[in-house]
Amino acid sequence: MSRLRVGTRGSALALWQTNWVCDRLREAHPSLEIEQIIIKTHGDVALNEQFGGDWPVGAFVSALENALIEKSVDFAVHSFKDLQTAVTTGLVISAVPKREIVNDVLLTAKPFDLDNVPAGYRIGTASPRRSAQVRRYIGAEIVPIRGNVQTRVDKIEKEGLDGVVLAAAGLKRLGITYPNMTELPSDRFVPSPAQGALAIQTRADDEAAAIIGVLNDAVSRRAVEAERSFLTRINAGCHTPVGALGEIDGSTVTLSGQLFDDPGVKMVEGSETGDDPIQVGIRLADRLVAALSG
Repeated sequence: MSRLRVGTRGSALALWQTNWVCDRLREAHPSLEIEQIIIKTHGDVALNEQFGGDWPVGAFVSALENALIEKSVDFAVHSFKDLQTAVTTGLVISAVPKREIVNDVLLTAKPFDLDNVPAGYRIGTASPRRSAQVRRYIGAEIVPIRGNVQTRVDKIEKEGLDGVVLAAAGLKRLGITYPNMTELPSDRFVPSPAQGALAIQTRADDEAAAIIGVLNDAVSRRAVEAERSFLTRINAGCHTPVGALGEIDGSTVTLSGQLFDDPGVKMVEGSETGDDPIQVGIRLADRLVAALSG
């Protein structure tokens, strides 16, 4: 196969990620030709809808998966954290490239001290996880915001916010800097499962899977497998305030997790260690779900 078609969303970050993947594929397969096909997802067109109970599962990926199933593209590049936990029949993740930095960053209008937050501080985010963490560790008011990375950065000034929380990986990939940027420690602000990771998806029975496989990073994949196993076991969707971070040391997986109740008030956390990332995720999920309901 000397020519592949890749499906991608049209946002600046999605295009950066897809271009990065395509460049790595061309390095590995110099004769490979790749055509980009931009596909709009529900998340791209429903910009006025906030995340909530009516937000569809797979809002940022279903249209891309349908294009794969219909064979109008040969592979798709996703932000791994956008993928629903249920595996789509006939599709596989053929590669998880080396992961980018995982933590969140707080961008603020003025210099920020995490241990000395002024009263009435207003922080923008649409993420239930980030909202729960900000309320718990910063004590700020949450202002729901949506949009691509640059749009959310711009809302600090346009909507008079004190700050916004974003993934450090997206800012780094797009080369976005801001005068006041505070890295949020991942032990308290545990990131979204698979944050900073990409998922390259193909049809299970397609020869593109073998071509794509050269980009797989085994360490990144094992860490993400533990995080996603945790997410699947607690049956969490995009509305559940949950964080998970896997770390790999040789054959050992250490998974740290954080789980809030739906209002984002009660929180439990913990960690598990083992050699099997799937079982580590299951054990931690069972323990935290029991603790949250106890």
